[in-house]
Amino acid sequence: MEVAYPRLSFDLARDSFVVWLRWVSLERPPSPDAPPAQGIRVELKLNRNTVLGPTIVYRRDLEAPVYLRANRMRTIESVEAARGVLDLQLIIHGSIANAPFAALYHLRDYEGEAIDTAAIPATPLLQIQPSTPGDQWHVAGQANLRVALTVEGHAPHRLPVLN
Repeated sequence: MEVAYPRLSFDLARDSFVVWLRWVSLERPPSPDAPPAQGIRVELKLNRNTVLGPTIVYRRDLEAPVYLRANRMRTIESVEAARGVLDLQLIIHGSIANAPFAALYHLRDYEGEAIDTAAIPATPLLQIQPSTPGDQWHVAGQANLRVALTVEGHAPHRLPVLN
């Protein structure tokens, strides 16, 4: 028997991981003008190395999703060290009142900002929509994917800092 993982080709000079977050209010009535001080805690890990977060994003507009780009240098370091297999892990925690959703995209030549709202017309690698509350007010979700990794391109040059 041989284990076959999905293949992922990552170009060190051009590729990025981007996390999509969206809220759907379960409050009655919804409060888009004055949302409660509740948000989504999000974290993206590559082979157990954090490349995004953990950070908390508060909802401002129920209709507009938010896109967060993973830290470029941390991503490159994790991908270079992966040695052919990459474990992707997307974790969210949120309020049950805001019904958080999350997804992970692998994008080439992404021109968006580190935090953006421009739509991405693509299918995500991973999606999370927690359906079971962790307790009365809290939901949590985690999605994992192991891929066979092929690395392309060259990482941007890093200059050493001298003291």
